[in-house]
Amino acid sequence: MNAKVLSLILLAVVVLPGGCPAGASRTITGQVNVTRAGQTLPVSEAQVRIWPSDPGTKAELFDWEPVQNLRGVGVTRSSGQFEIGALTSAETHAEYELLKGWTYMIEVEVPGYYITTSDFEYSGGQAWVEMSIDEKPVDVLDTSGGVKDNEKELSRGAIRRE
Repeated sequence: MNAKVLSLILLAVVVLPGGCPAGASRTITGQVNVTRAGQTLPVSEAQVRIWPSDPGTKAELFDWEPVQNLRGVGVTRSSGQFEIGALTSAETHAEYELLKGWTYMIEVEVPGYYITTSDFEYSGGQAWVEMSIDEKPVDVLDTSGGVKDNEKELSRGAIRRE
């Protein structure tokens, strides 16, 4: 084989999809549920945020900028599932892959529910996280006896015209 044909074959192996084995993609997926009337139901439209909080003993080093700047954000679908595949810097807006070997904080926020946080270890590849959140009560019970007249209310006098 001549050198030109050999270089084209090597280029095809490197560039074409499926040409070389792909490494395990770094993704955090999960489920957000609520228990209502004894049933576990998915929560849709919940905002899910993750950020690395503590490096483990086998944590990847991250020297590009302060790790405190990094956040991953996702929104749950109607099935209650979410997927986060990258971290974005709040300062530089650069995108980085998830850091292996770190403890991550996860926060779930959706109107009508209490904000819920937890932590989990991420060792790499595809990780699964399940969160259960609590609904805020919608019925308000007034036990004060109702609204009473203000006995110290100022009375208005007569209007005089001159």
